[in-house]
Amino acid sequence: MPPCNPTSPVVDVTADEPSAGKKVPKTLSEEMKLQNAAKAKAAAAAAASGDGSGIRPFPWNYLSDTTWTLMGSVFLLTIFFPGISMITLSTASGYGLYYALYKYNPPCRFVLEKIRSLQRFVFYQIGRCILLDTRDSSYLPWMAYGLVCVPLLFYCALNRHLTHGFEVTTFLLYHLMRLGPRYRFFAHHECLTHIEGHASKDGLYCNPWTLLTTGKRVPLPKSVRRTFTDHVNSALVGPFYGSIPNSYGAAHNKIHHRWHNDTGDVHSNMDVDRTLGISSFVLWLPRFIAYWTGLSPVLLFWKRKEHGLLKMMLTGMLYYYGLSALVWYKCGALFFWAYWFYPHVEAIAFLGGIGYMWHSFSEESDPSNQYVNSMTILRGHDNIWNEDYHVVHHHETFVHWTEMQDSFHRNKAHYVKSRATVFADCEQGLFFAWMFGKKWDEMTDFFVDMQYTFSNGDKNSDRLLNVREVAAAERKLRSKEDGAKVEADLAAYHTEVKEMLLKRLRYHYMGNRQEEWSEYEKRLNAGLREFDEKES
Repeated sequence: MPPCNPTSPVVDVTADEPSAGKKVPKTLSEEMKLQNAAKAKAAAAAAASGDGSGIRPFPWNYLSDTTWTLMGSVFLLTIFFPGISMITLSTASGYGLYYALYKYNPPCRFVLEKIRSLQRFVFYQIGRCILLDTRDSSYLPWMAYGLVCVPLLFYCALNRHLTHGFEVTTFLLYHLMRLGPRYRFFAHHECLTHIEGHASKDGLYCNPWTLLTTGKRVPLPKSVRRTFTDHVNSALVGPFYGSIPNSYGAAHNKIHHRWHNDTGDVHSNMDVDRTLGISSFVLWLPRFIAYWTGLSPVLLFWKRKEHGLLKMMLTGMLYYYGLSALVWYKCGALFFWAYWFYPHVEAIAFLGGIGYMWHSFSEESDPSNQYVNSMTILRGHDNIWNEDYHVVHHHETFVHWTEMQDSFHRNKAHYVKSRATVFADCEQGLFFAWMFGKKWDEMTDFFVDMQYTFSNGDKNSDRLLNVREVAAAERKLRSKEDGAKVEADLAAYHTEVKEMLLKRLRYHYMGNRQEEWSEYEKRLNAGLREFDEKES
């Protein structure tokens, strides 16, 4: 995985000859100088406009910040808080089941472990018959639940509703069973849909006839994959969880992974000050709603004349919203809102928060540095299929999930060089509390400073301790020194790390960026976003 290289040449295969007198950057370092000059102009424009109107990236420059904030406030009350409520209840009930049936119940834990071992064996055997990579057999039990159990739950809820009308108990039971304990079914489904969207090159499934006759695992024919198997999770299970088919394959792959949360990304947060807590999130929330519903990706693909991606996105939207209209027509408005549309709201609330957290940091001296822009969480509490190695996911999209940890260690020197955004022993949910509550000291405690060197010469890039653990280790190493001095040194170090993190959260791009990003966008259009391979 190559590093962000500030001296690599800027190659522009699509740009026309520059007009006379116009300076075109030849390196990223030169480009940064031009950017800084343009930022000064942008700041003056921002000050003149007062409310941010016209200085946001497309398409958020069409309305004022005041308008977006008002819309975001309404969405916060009507979408975010209601959408997160069932996940909160699922979390609480999930921990109750965990303590009652597993942690403090040895006989039940023994039985559950045996069932889990049997389940793994059975689905591994099934995976050997149908999967392109047998390491993906752990996908299958979660897929089975989504393909079989969730539609049955939906059918039972519909029958109950048609017979008895709306019942709070049926509503709660349906959504809790759909989400699973601590929203495990929901989380694994969203990860599967994400993985499925990225697996479009060869798909997840092998050709069973070729496997049977030759013993070789080869992908299914492209026509079969594009018509059916590339959409098993997104089209058959996704609507029950509020997902639009093709959204990951088109919008996520070709927008988010093209710009990596930079301002060309329709749900970028790089132009807002993330240290302002929930107020910046409110300003940003309409962006994710427009993204998840398909509106802004369609608008961007239309603007860029990317008709293949536009068709792909519109097909998925027609499928989902067509099913939505059918559910409303056949089942009634109340059932539609309570059982069909609520998961859409839920996905917006939860995944919007996650998306906001994953890319909240930016290094002013190198805004495109993905070791800073994307977050890595070590020893995470919610690390499903190694999704917590988000830098690896952005740099090496096709690295298999079982190899992501190896990629992290193999390229550790690049993380050290960038003082990468790495946290440990936490999860994305905690970032809600830290960022919205402005609990910066607590957030700093969990940061892993890979540039830190212990007083005995050990390097934290080898030990990978968070700041709180570093402090505990240093107290033991320096136990014979003056205690007051040790604590003063540790407090100063904690403050330095916190200020560094706040600077990265605070840094944001303003202005219309037409000058500072004109050449940059041409390079993006040419597919030259990747870094210099010679550095890998």
